[in-house]
Amino acid sequence: MNSPASRYLQCSVFLFFTFFFFLRVEHALVRAQPGGSALYFSSYYPIYNLIHQMGYAGFISVDCGLPDESDYRDDATGITYVPDTPYVDAGVTEIATAEGFPRRYRTLRVFPQGGRNCYNLRPVHLGGKYLVRAGFFYGDYDGLQSPPEFELHIGVNVRLTIRLSLNDSSLSEVIAAAQGHTIWVCLVNTNKGTPLISTIEVRPLPNLLYPHANASQSLHLQRRSNFGTEALLRYPEDPYDRIWLGLAGSFPVINTTSPVAATSNDSFQVPSLVLRTAISVPNVSYSLIVRAAVGDPDDIVYAVLHFAELQNMTRPNQTRIMDLFGEGREEGILRNYSPPFLEADHVRVTDAAIGQTGIYNISLIPSIASTLPPMINAMESFLVRKVDELPTDLGDVRAIQAIRAAYKLKRNWQGDPCVPIDYVWDGLRCDYYDGLKPPRIVSLDMSNNNLSGSFPDFLAELPALKLLNLVSNKITLPSRGLCTKLMNRRLSLRFVLISFPRNRSGPYFSFE
Repeated sequence: MNSPASRYLQCSVFLFFTFFFFLRVEHALVRAQPGGSALYFSSYYPIYNLIHQMGYAGFISVDCGLPDESDYRDDATGITYVPDTPYVDAGVTEIATAEGFPRRYRTLRVFPQGGRNCYNLRPVHLGGKYLVRAGFFYGDYDGLQSPPEFELHIGVNVRLTIRLSLNDSSLSEVIAAAQGHTIWVCLVNTNKGTPLISTIEVRPLPNLLYPHANASQSLHLQRRSNFGTEALLRYPEDPYDRIWLGLAGSFPVINTTSPVAATSNDSFQVPSLVLRTAISVPNVSYSLIVRAAVGDPDDIVYAVLHFAELQNMTRPNQTRIMDLFGEGREEGILRNYSPPFLEADHVRVTDAAIGQTGIYNISLIPSIASTLPPMINAMESFLVRKVDELPTDLGDVRAIQAIRAAYKLKRNWQGDPCVPIDYVWDGLRCDYYDGLKPPRIVSLDMSNNNLSGSFPDFLAELPALKLLNLVSNKITLPSRGLCTKLMNRRLSLRFVLISFPRNRSGPYFSFE
């Protein structure tokens, strides 16, 4: 009686003849668990189609609301933008009046239903570093003249508040390490208008860039300024498609036509064209103050000041020496600093709290020995977002996504299945292990979904699952392979709720 066939028969008989008594007890426990409101957003889409859309060294460029098969090439960058339907299956498309704005702002996707709606941006490499940028334009598409406010979630740890104006666009950018093979970009309704989005861009970055962005923290962009010009610069001049906003104003401008060199292991790879311009002040009687960030008092700033001396010091004793001070830092960031001639150099500001004013400024002050006033070529500043929550175990994510696709479930399943905790998928219960390791799915309620077919083999990919509710579905016996794993205790599954053909409530099966 130990042959595979007999063990399969044992398992099948075991399923059918365990007492009904336990059903009501465990079913009550399942219903008592809190559930989130979500819908797993992405319909099946062949991976080769996604790869075909990702030219430009892995760029993902999405025009939200663009009709299917309407790919187009952006006139300014040459980048091809594609529709968003491979990445989302919720929301409705709208058209905005976006005269004077890039084409990608003419269409948008709005989400009148659901608390959280997500884009599944893939493929990405686990642990790879990515720039993720979302663009928004309200444009009074609904005729209500009431721009919405909502939250933007990137991954499971970055939560940003988006406040839109009537006729201006807005960009939010994060540099982060991918915690899986998907990057989730979610819009969360905060009851202050209908969430919307116009464009999403994902750009892979070499791991040596921005070392402050890593597995433990991400960087939320505040400013990326190209001083000494009013022009905007991005791809192809910047191969990573960072957007450098020109800023000259009334400052004295220094520029050169000579290239500015950067080493191959430079941690920022600022384009030479950006570093070939700079701003200064009239003379050494003035200091140069740049605004790095605006935020809450406890927000932590990470700023990088980019320098290259553009004037050849031909006169005797001609020097440019400056002291750098951050808001509230009496000891200073760096003293007696002189930028190298036509070579990229970077000064980092780390672990600086914004403070009570809500504004973090950096002052460049001429030192006593300097004959030339301070100058600066470019600046990038960020708010640091710590990784406080781990994403759901990757194997569990793959399995639960396969469930949704296989059974074509119409549920509000979107984003990470278990985190954030206040958006856990409907019908799931997870074990969070006190934050010490990735959450695992331990309970799954798929009752009353009119499911049919064989007992789900996907259970083999959910080793931590202990309870499965399949009441009011038409599910047949488990497969031989799954049954063997259950009998050999290779899975944690112990309780199954299932229906007999003539029993609406169904029996309770125990593997104890």
